[in-house]
Amino acid sequence: MTTRYRYLKWNGARSEFKLEAEDFFKEFSNFLMEGWTPDEAFEWIMKQGIRGAKIRVMGIDDLRSELAKYKEKQFQTYHLRESLSEIRKKLSEIIEQELTALKNNLSIISPEYQKRKNFLKNLPEKLSLAIENLSNYDFTDPEAKNKFEELKKKLEKVKKVENFINRYGERFRGKTSLGFEETLDFIEEFEEIERLEHNLMIGNFDEINLEDVQEILSEEGYNSFLLLKDLKANLEQLGLVKTRGHYTELSPKGIRKVGELALRDIFSSLKKHQFGGHETTLRGFGAIKPENIKEYEFGDPFNLNVVGTLKNSLLRQAHGGSIKVAPEDFEVYDMEYQTQSTTALLLDLSWSMSFQGRFPAAKRVALALDYLIRTQYPRDNLYIVGFSTRAKTLTTEQLATTTWDSNDPFTNIQEALIVASRLLSKHKTPNKQIILITDGQPTAYFLDGYLQVELPMFFGGLSPRATFETLKEVKRVTRKEITINTFMLDDSSSLRRFVEEMTRVNKGRAFFTTPSQLGKYLLVDYMKRKKKML
Repeated sequence: MTTRYRYLKWNGARSEFKLEAEDFFKEFSNFLMEGWTPDEAFEWIMKQGIRGAKIRVMGIDDLRSELAKYKEKQFQTYHLRESLSEIRKKLSEIIEQELTALKNNLSIISPEYQKRKNFLKNLPEKLSLAIENLSNYDFTDPEAKNKFEELKKKLEKVKKVENFINRYGERFRGKTSLGFEETLDFIEEFEEIERLEHNLMIGNFDEINLEDVQEILSEEGYNSFLLLKDLKANLEQLGLVKTRGHYTELSPKGIRKVGELALRDIFSSLKKHQFGGHETTLRGFGAIKPENIKEYEFGDPFNLNVVGTLKNSLLRQAHGGSIKVAPEDFEVYDMEYQTQSTTALLLDLSWSMSFQGRFPAAKRVALALDYLIRTQYPRDNLYIVGFSTRAKTLTTEQLATTTWDSNDPFTNIQEALIVASRLLSKHKTPNKQIILITDGQPTAYFLDGYLQVELPMFFGGLSPRATFETLKEVKRVTRKEITINTFMLDDSSSLRRFVEEMTRVNKGRAFFTTPSQLGKYLLVDYMKRKKKML
């Protein structure tokens, strides 16, 4: 079939200014990895904007900057020196007309004339005060009185212009003069800009007039505003977040998405790798691999390749006739055997994990491992245990929003092992392992049922009793045939001695790595070790 393409003349229209949910969620999840709450992440993104794969969405700070530039342009274009000249001239004409009437109706040497003349000549320089003082004056000239009454109706507007001049007058340095009515229009525009800026600052987008935004902001700013305005609503519609009272929470779908992004981020810099390859030479639950065919050997599962077997029989019987299958004709499909394992990931939440990007890296790995197991190895079991001075189990939802414990600086690996051992004992899977991610040696432990904390003997040293009690728990875990694989984010000499001793006791493995390499070490190692019984 021939494919035909029809080319039309470009009409000059721009491509749609659109932010994909994944672009936002990638930025959103980065803040969650740092331990921010969803609301804090939302607030910061709204403030700073987002740079997606194809477009940049301006944040509130950028939009306010555009408003400031717009105002500055007006300051450089206009001046307000003549804004009240028209009203001041009318007042002067009214006063002169009244003075003329006084000369015609009163003797210039009379006290009444002198009193009225002094009053009219000494009115305040400030226009609004002059009008207010003149409001109680008893005009002798009816026409001047009528003119003043019309002028007095503009008193509040005069005050508004005066206040505007007091506030901004010195900033207007342009060459174009603004009259009274033009200044009033200008004030109304500036008030709208200030309301717009205020509503942007407090996130009250529903009170903002879209026509004003489109008129004042650039095209990019206007489109960015529309995206920011509907951002949370769109994510709620997609089922990624939900609002509970005044707080925003990740939905189950959103949590899975965070894990997916974390997994993708970790493996983005690796070479191609085949996921889901739970291969092992040992027997277990298996799946046929139709692309791999082999000659049947005694003891193989009889997953017969019928077509290949019959073809071998026909090739062997060149004389034709009925097909007679011999043992050497049999071909079978190879099997991919899968093991089942139960894993407890122990995540250090102590305060020191906040340094050098350690906690975000560890949290990203935990979420990625959770997502990997749920999607690729659903028969496996995974538990997350967070620990600092105390240890606690974490659900995937809790993990997505958890952060380090700034108020609990100690490291209780002993209790973390106890909790993990109890969780792993629930399952009869033969392959049980603990993955320990930490950056420090033990400094907290339980003794005779009481929580104890112990600082190192010297800077960079060990806490003797905490280390001793933790290694006792390592021995108990080892007797239950649970492997401990340790991923260390520090390689100080004292920590290395502790890890080496723990590894010697348990026969597990230890990795001294960095936050940037942690994901590659842990996840690749997890999948490689799934090729054999753990």
